[in-house]
Amino acid sequence: MDETSLAPAELLEALPAVVETPESLLAEISAPFRTRRQLARLESSSRTASDTFRFAVLGDAEPGRFWIFRRLFNKPGVFETQVRRVQDEACDFTMQLGDMVSRGTVGNYLAFFENLSAWGVTTPYLTTIGNHDRRFPHGVTDARLYRSCFGSTNYSYDRGGWRFVSLDSSAMRVTPSQLRWLDRVLDTPLKTAVFTHIPPAVLREWTDYHGARGVGGFKEGAAEFTDLLSRRAVRRVYMGHIHAFGVQDYKGVRYVLTGGGGSPLFPCGVSDRFHHYLVVTAGPDGLRETVRCADGRDLTIPQARVVLSRA
Repeated sequence: MDETSLAPAELLEALPAVVETPESLLAEISAPFRTRRQLARLESSSRTASDTFRFAVLGDAEPGRFWIFRRLFNKPGVFETQVRRVQDEACDFTMQLGDMVSRGTVGNYLAFFENLSAWGVTTPYLTTIGNHDRRFPHGVTDARLYRSCFGSTNYSYDRGGWRFVSLDSSAMRVTPSQLRWLDRVLDTPLKTAVFTHIPPAVLREWTDYHGARGVGGFKEGAAEFTDLLSRRAVRRVYMGHIHAFGVQDYKGVRYVLTGGGGSPLFPCGVSDRFHHYLVVTAGPDGLRETVRCADGRDLTIPQARVVLSRA
């Protein structure tokens, strides 16, 4: 009997079932977390330029690619605990500064999104791509899965009297085309803040390691990047990549290192290594950060603190 002799119902039963691939499953489970959907949720409640509001900044969370690093330097469950705590902070949104997964594979991303759903994430959740979120953590490798899950790796949005910019530094560089785009989006009467994953190498207080200059930061485009932010009078730059905490004022711009989202606290050139996230209050007068430590302590960043990078 061929298919032409089958009744419609029998024909449907004879057709092969649609096989759901891991990538199609990832597209389905990640769809609610796409950047444009999260921004639409954020925009459903407006803020005026005179409003004061809060947002959270959460750093690197990937658990470590190798078991020995997880055993020696990590504390399981920190990322989950901090994500759950953020939901009770009455923040308008959360920005995660990259390295959501240890490597950009379908399986790792599936686990990440399944966890966000299981942990009851309701606050709009935005992301900045990290080097681990690419196909391979090191070198210039593709970001196809990140883009399919979230969308563009460079984007901006306005909230109240502020413009927030997410810039892709995950390939250890900022390109001339990115700098031209960044210059355009920073050309605004709004106050501005930038989120990016990797610090520029010129912030040597964080990026020098055992005498090697700038190895912890991106070098290509670093000087142009910091000069541009100074010229545009950016109020704040939030970065991860280095699993630690720190503050530097460089050429009139405040840079905040906040890489304590739950990744291993590897030995590095930065002494303040602890798991934490930030709660930032934004308003007409500027930004004020409170550091929520995983051990329950709260720290306030002094507004007058100045740490000058070495020349």
